[in-house]
Amino acid sequence: MEVKHPQMIPVPITDFIGGTVVPVNLYVRLSDSKFVLVSNAGQKPNKDQFKTYENKTVEYRWVKREEYSKLIANNLSIAGVVVTASNLNVHQKTTILSQAAGSVFTELEHMGLSFDSYTHSKQIVEATVALSESHRDLSDLFASLKDCNDQVLQHSLAVSCISVMIAQVLKWENQQTVEKLALGALLHNIGLKSLPAELVSKPKAKMTFDEIQLYETHPFKGMQMLLGLGIVPDDVIAVAYEHHENAIGQGYPRKLRNLKIHPLAKVVALASDFCELTLPGPNNTNPRTPREAITTIEVTMGQPHNREAFRALQLIVNKEFAKTG
Repeated sequence: MEVKHPQMIPVPITDFIGGTVVPVNLYVRLSDSKFVLVSNAGQKPNKDQFKTYENKTVEYRWVKREEYSKLIANNLSIAGVVVTASNLNVHQKTTILSQAAGSVFTELEHMGLSFDSYTHSKQIVEATVALSESHRDLSDLFASLKDCNDQVLQHSLAVSCISVMIAQVLKWENQQTVEKLALGALLHNIGLKSLPAELVSKPKAKMTFDEIQLYETHPFKGMQMLLGLGIVPDDVIAVAYEHHENAIGQGYPRKLRNLKIHPLAKVVALASDFCELTLPGPNNTNPRTPREAITTIEVTMGQPHNREAFRALQLIVNKEFAKTG
């Protein structure tokens, strides 16, 4: 993990969309304060050349902080076009969407939550909803997301896509509601940005009591961050605050029961648990299949989620299994 620099932002090589012109100068870091220009703005860098500099493997290119918004705008523009392109498959579309989302998550990490980063997140959501509505194949989605190297980003995108799929089965037809759902899902873990990185990456089973207490503050911290912007819809804030609640009142931070949980948060809470079980992460070194995850939620966890949302997810998974099994 690269150390932060006040004037420069590190961009993982995987966040660059192949075959496209990069609108900013790119640098390699030689020391704490020394950077060397390796690619000029307006060039179309070779992806293989990205990986090495003077025969040394590098994982990042660096961009000047004041120019980073140009890179994000470029990636979002490309993602917005390709997700509806008829000549690309879902894997290609998800890869480009993940790269664009990666640049937004880098912005959130290094520049914080702001009006600009929130607006950029909304653009990612528009592309995510478009992708979910045009490609409803669960296995293709998960196969595509497995190429994403950032587990927090991978989880957030997956939860956003699965939440939209559940909403489709539930016949939520109001586009604004679906977009709020997808945005809440994308930003549901924003509060983790306020916690130490080593704690976020630590398996919960290995946390001390005090560490668990600190970790479980992230929904409240996320709510505070979104509320502080003054422009985020209450529905989206509720998702960030309540995504760890469950229908039987055994969630956190407030142990709400089904009737008290926001309708959008009910869907995101289920989608989040489902993605925790099916994608690799600190608490899951052996990901389950979607059917195994459904069984785990229903039997091992005692099905703690909203019944209608769970039945919708079951239908999605069973339909997928019937097609492939």
